[in-house]
Amino acid sequence: MKKPTLSEIHPSIPKSPASTTRHPLVPPYPYPYKFLINPQKKCSNRNPFLVILVPIRCHDLESRLTIRQTWGNESNYPGLNVITLFLVGISTVRTRPVQQMLEEESAAFGDIAQQDFLDTYYNLTLKTLMGMEWVSKFCPSASYVAKIDNDMFINVEYLVHQLLRPELSVRTNYFTGDIYSNTGPLRDPAYKWYVPVEVYPNKTYPPYCVGTAYVFSADMARKIYDIAQVLMAIPMEDVYIGICLFELHIPPTNPPGHIFNRYDKYNRCTFNRLIAVHVRGNDELKTIWDDFWAQKFLSC
Repeated sequence: MKKPTLSEIHPSIPKSPASTTRHPLVPPYPYPYKFLINPQKKCSNRNPFLVILVPIRCHDLESRLTIRQTWGNESNYPGLNVITLFLVGISTVRTRPVQQMLEEESAAFGDIAQQDFLDTYYNLTLKTLMGMEWVSKFCPSASYVAKIDNDMFINVEYLVHQLLRPELSVRTNYFTGDIYSNTGPLRDPAYKWYVPVEVYPNKTYPPYCVGTAYVFSADMARKIYDIAQVLMAIPMEDVYIGICLFELHIPPTNPPGHIFNRYDKYNRCTFNRLIAVHVRGNDELKTIWDDFWAQKFLSC
């Protein structure tokens, strides 16, 4: 697999000379990325209990529409004060219509944040850090944040009422999800997740929450964003966030039971007691959600 160059990761950075010490897999960070789309008024005069950050490809309108119609629909949760924000970069196809359509979508829905890095797999870390920056600068009154991949079913009400519990004091220094431990970097350049010694010298990664779905207290957004200014970024965003937590001396907390990142076949009563489940595309998510939501008040 061909590894991206810095100029492919960020279009304004010239190609590095052969003598560079920066490995081409390393996203340039810290770097003064600018917000091209910023719905900063989304959090004005609000104290959201939960901000849901959804990293997603800039051209994936269908998935955004599906999420808006299902678990990302803020009107589903009256009284809970939940907001959903999609995180995108700029299209690798340098055409004005792509950006124009994204700006029109943003004007219609007001739920997209975009910075000026290329929207590629190797820039997932930058998307997450953009979300941390947005929460810390433009939504500091939030209580909790969830980072959720777009191919997930999320039981927002279970997350709020059973895990976070609005009736309790808001936690601080809290970070939870499906925790992986005792994993380490792959040193063979042939692997997609190759990380050379000069980028990350340790043999093992700190414990980290799998990036498909994790939840944290909003105070962590500023702490992670700040520590990221002095830590070399790597493309595996969940591993990188785990490294940030390690440097902050804030280990992730195990959630109660196996409520994150399941692959279960749909069963309403089972899904009632889960937070995050993988789905196979937008059609399956719609089908699951329609049944789940229509029968939400039925007992199991």
